[in-house]
Amino acid sequence: MSVSKVFYALLNDKSATFESANIQEDHAVFCGHLRQHVRKCPCCQSQDVRIKETKERVFRMLNLGNKRAYLKINTHKIWCQRCDAKAWLKLPFTIGKLPMTKSFMYYIVQLTAITTLLAVAILLGIQWNTVKNIDKANLAKRAKQFSFKKLRYLSIDEIAIKKGHNYMTIFSDISTGRIIHAVEGRKEGALRPFLKQLAKKARRLRGIAIDMSAAYASSVKQHLPGVEIIFDRFHVTKLLTDTIDKIRRSEYARHNNEGLKVLKGQRFLLLRNFAELDPTQQDHLKQLLEINRPLAIAHSMKEQFRLFWSCQSRGEGARFLALWVTTALDSGVASLARVARTFLHRAEGLLSYFDHRIDNGKAEGINNKIKVLKRQAYGFRDQEYFKLRLYHLHKQECRLVG
Repeated sequence: MSVSKVFYALLNDKSATFESANIQEDHAVFCGHLRQHVRKCPCCQSQDVRIKETKERVFRMLNLGNKRAYLKINTHKIWCQRCDAKAWLKLPFTIGKLPMTKSFMYYIVQLTAITTLLAVAILLGIQWNTVKNIDKANLAKRAKQFSFKKLRYLSIDEIAIKKGHNYMTIFSDISTGRIIHAVEGRKEGALRPFLKQLAKKARRLRGIAIDMSAAYASSVKQHLPGVEIIFDRFHVTKLLTDTIDKIRRSEYARHNNEGLKVLKGQRFLLLRNFAELDPTQQDHLKQLLEINRPLAIAHSMKEQFRLFWSCQSRGEGARFLALWVTTALDSGVASLARVARTFLHRAEGLLSYFDHRIDNGKAEGINNKIKVLKRQAYGFRDQEYFKLRLYHLHKQECRLVG
């Protein structure tokens, strides 16, 4: 392939012609000049212009193998004879003011989809902040206004964005798993603007899946009174497993004081579904529960509650829930009784599951992608950029690098 063909392949534009090339061990410099048709007024597009000033500019191009490639070209400040405007020519192979070609910037965007910003910056020998700003501008350009017309079920969840009690609330379309809105904070004041927007635009919205947080429930009831609240199955199960873990820790402390370390290292066996354990693990768990009554009761109640989700109707679910709550209150295990009272107070949201049968699996998958995205980027200092990445996360394949 001739050098001129390499030049046009790297530039990927016909607005400049090739003149010469200087290829060194670690870099290559291509010289070119602008074609005549580029010399037109950026205001009125007239080609009746005069050149007032000329300067040489250097632009970064796509790499030539492992060599960094540059374009050296003369650009002009023109004076339009039609509209009397004086301005520098707009170069078709560039975007904005960065000294880079369009093809090189597009290459940066492609790399940011599969690796970290830092890795891209090191690979291409440019500033980390430059890589971020290019990707941010691309995401903002691609961002489309979400259509609320087909939105029927929504998920509300929170993620930690910084160390300490710094949270962001995520709104996701359950049918697609797409994040449609993200806002810093989890209080009613932070959620209010978007909930009001939903009340106006999401006419077909039927249900919202949330955790068992009273703050989310009260906000939804206040601004979307006609939309049902459905307590997410994942968070209900998590409440039960967290309770078992709390009992395990308290029992371990008590037994440890007596010199009996029978519970050490058994967290996995207690929290995983019994049916998913192999025969050896099941036998070990049975032996463990035989010598610890509170844990045996809590584990049994957790396994029983799994049957709640397989009830065939709301009425059957209500009867099951009433029996489960009564049994838990009479169990003599204080932590389990607290869970039972929580379920009793949140019964409406639990039973709404049988009217809608929504699965929050896609939303939880998105949450896992968010965690990978945060680890991959080692955190985000620019929250606007973080939100733009979230809005495109359903289309992106996250890969951990390094």
